[in-house]
Amino acid sequence: MKKVLVASTALLLACSAAEAGVNISGDARVSYIGKQDYQRAPKNAPTSANGYDDFLESRVGLNFEGKAAADKVTANARLYFDGYGFEDDVPWNGEERTELSVDYAYMSAPMGDWTITAGRLKSNYSKFFSWNIRPTRVMATYKQGNMSVTPFVGVRAEGSTASDVWNDNDHMEYGLVVKTKLQNAWNLAGYVRYDDDQREFATTSTDITVAGTDGGGNAVSLIVPGLATAPHNDRSGVIADVFLNNDGANCDFGFHAELAYKAADVQGTTDDGMGGYVMLSKKMNDRFTPAVLAGMTKDGFVADNDFGFVMVGGELSTQVIKVGQGGDLLFGAFVASYAASDRMTLTGNLLYADFDNDDAGKLDNAIEVSGVADYALNESTSLSYKLGYLTPSVVDGSGVAEDAYFAHLLRLNISF
Repeated sequence: MKKVLVASTALLLACSAAEAGVNISGDARVSYIGKQDYQRAPKNAPTSANGYDDFLESRVGLNFEGKAAADKVTANARLYFDGYGFEDDVPWNGEERTELSVDYAYMSAPMGDWTITAGRLKSNYSKFFSWNIRPTRVMATYKQGNMSVTPFVGVRAEGSTASDVWNDNDHMEYGLVVKTKLQNAWNLAGYVRYDDDQREFATTSTDITVAGTDGGGNAVSLIVPGLATAPHNDRSGVIADVFLNNDGANCDFGFHAELAYKAADVQGTTDDGMGGYVMLSKKMNDRFTPAVLAGMTKDGFVADNDFGFVMVGGELSTQVIKVGQGGDLLFGAFVASYAASDRMTLTGNLLYADFDNDDAGKLDNAIEVSGVADYALNESTSLSYKLGYLTPSVVDGSGVAEDAYFAHLLRLNISF
């Protein structure tokens, strides 16, 4: 399958004109992050929490956009000056860092009503289902009027063992995204994908014992680390999502509703998973906008980590769990946004999460109280502060500690 992606990229290169230009932009951040009782490990009994832990982290990213002016072919890439993933914290540890990592790298070529895009993409669908991911895909997007249709093919894994690679047993994905603007200016989007996992073997590490004799004729056993292959668990199946919202429709209220599905084999669970939510918001005046939302997850479905708040879901720096982790879930939340000035915006969150667990030590419910303050120092520089408190309640009978989680984050952001 790699040959298909390479051929697609070569095709896009061949379309490029001699006249070209390159734009460079980027952003940088430096953060202080403090967490209370995020790590929990058995220390005799009951389970104990680690106390307060803090660190500094920073990163710099550069965006490159190459354009062929004659035919509008573009190439985009983003580099980070570290070896971390694009959503990871980059903590200071006193050591020299010499790694360079690629966040995304892809090419795009318009062909009439179609646009062909190939490479390691930055792909966003919805924050609940799939957001801020970097798949390796070839996509073809057709736009006509208020509708866009995007079929795609991607590589999730180019085999997993030497035998799978030899026989081209890959983990592929084939999907379709359709988006349309309805007559009332509301937005409707649908996503369906089939993951085709043809891999036959899973590589597992084992020790090999070799019997022999030493120089004196005594029997000895030599243990040699080795590899053995076991049958691979098939991860084939369908995932799908429907998303309706009225962003940009100039309604008196805001509306978001979404329903998602993931097959059991794709999740690695016993049953097929489902999740969804509904959110209503109302702009009371130029400064104050409250919102309420309610949702659920069931049978192993876990929302994308970008969906959520400060402690439950949201940014990984302060996240305790994703929405859906910990068991079947019903949740409700109140979110209020207030523009204190032209430069400062305040956001407050109150969340109640109820888990359907009966086993001792599992989460029974949790309450999050959190807030975010964003202040624009100028057009390119902003200061953010996040503060969160999460109190968990667990099913009785295990002695698991119910210490509250606390976190705060102060971050300076610069774009250029």
